[in-house]
Amino acid sequence: MNIFEILNISSEDTKVHLAGNNGTADPLDLFFSGEFKVWQERQNKRNFGRKYILSLIKYSNDEQWLFGGVYESQGIQDSRDGHHYYKTTLTNVGQSLIGRLIVSYKRKGRNSYPNGESLVDSAFIHEIKSEPLAFSEFSKFKAVSLPRNHLELLFKNEYSSWKSALSSVSGVYLISDSKSGKLYVGSAYGDNGLWARWADYASNYHGNNKALKQLYSEFGEDAFNEFTYSILETCDLDTDKDVVIAIENLWKEKLLSREFGYNEN
Repeated sequence: MNIFEILNISSEDTKVHLAGNNGTADPLDLFFSGEFKVWQERQNKRNFGRKYILSLIKYSNDEQWLFGGVYESQGIQDSRDGHHYYKTTLTNVGQSLIGRLIVSYKRKGRNSYPNGESLVDSAFIHEIKSEPLAFSEFSKFKAVSLPRNHLELLFKNEYSSWKSALSSVSGVYLISDSKSGKLYVGSAYGDNGLWARWADYASNYHGNNKALKQLYSEFGEDAFNEFTYSILETCDLDTDKDVVIAIENLWKEKLLSREFGYNEN
């Protein structure tokens, strides 16, 4: 069954938005954080010249797309700074399938805004999940880069692929504060490795680190809004604590996080 049959909308009235990472934002992350609609409404060109916008968000590979909803376009409301700002409304079309429907479609060329007719014979139902997706599946340690709000969401819901991966390794992590430009390098070892260590940050913001506790004491939770959590290096879970700490210290030296960051030891 093709996408238009299951949604019961006219392909001739529809622009498809094949939303992929544009180098500055990942629409899948924006979808999970509830920011996708606003992001989609800001366009470089007049891309939404039809009544409906069918949003398909790049999912696990180049041929799988997550259904993000059908929006009705009310046209461009403002144009400034080289962008057009559309006003759109999420319709009731396929609303129960948002975040659940995975579409199989092999993209033709680089056009991110094809007319609906061009997908009639090529965009088909791959899977309908029992529950809406709320977080991307864990892929690889080097790709981990979690904004603060995603860290909170991860530990609130304990997504299994992430919990399993982060609990399986010890290692060295990086906290980046894009507001101040400061870095913090830390290490995780012992039971449940990185998962257990990052759970501290999710619950109390500062993870009991001296400089971060001071930041929290002075400015509260808002001071952590621009924090991002990533992984520098992983080790086996049974790696000796002293070995992990030695690797941590090496990264502190490389990144100068003692001199210019939040590390104080």
